[in-house]
Amino acid sequence: MELKTTDIVEAAGRIIIESGTDSLSIKELADEMEINTSLLDSYFEKDDDILMLLLKSLENDIKQLIIETRTVDRSPEEDLQLLFQNIHELLRLKPYYLSVIFSTELKEKNSELQKALLKIKLSVRIYLLEVINQGKKETVFKTRQTSRILVTNILGSFRSFMNEQRMINKMVKDLEILKAIND
Repeated sequence: MELKTTDIVEAAGRIIIESGTDSLSIKELADEMEINTSLLDSYFEKDDDILMLLLKSLENDIKQLIIETRTVDRSPEEDLQLLFQNIHELLRLKPYYLSVIFSTELKEKNSELQKALLKIKLSVRIYLLEVINQGKKETVFKTRQTSRILVTNILGSFRSFMNEQRMINKMVKDLEILKAIND
């Protein structure tokens, strides 16, 4: 039986949303997909490999957003706005990415996972630097702040916003569980 990577990612995402990144294991993934664990042997040697697959999926999604943002001739201001709208939409549709990004467990796990997460952040940072530098060159962005400081501030604000979104999603889920228990 051939498994699709997207199906594996979505099943892993459901586990993360339901129980957190710490609960993600090959056995749990097989149970979620209603398959035998031996079918996942060719995909994963250890549980952390599932998180790596999720990070690679996130990286591909982010790269695709950057490519799509670059393909149309827009002002740097429009590029900046569109990029964050698209990233926000991606994270709304795949909220498990937020759980992975903000996972404290991930930061404590192996260095390969940490490197993969840093690589994703770096690709966004590099693109933002390009957009901001182009905006400064075209005098769309008029500031004395260095582009690096602007990127750090923008990403920090977006990170705070998305962390708040993640917390709201968790509260809504908890309220739904409480309502179900009370009904």
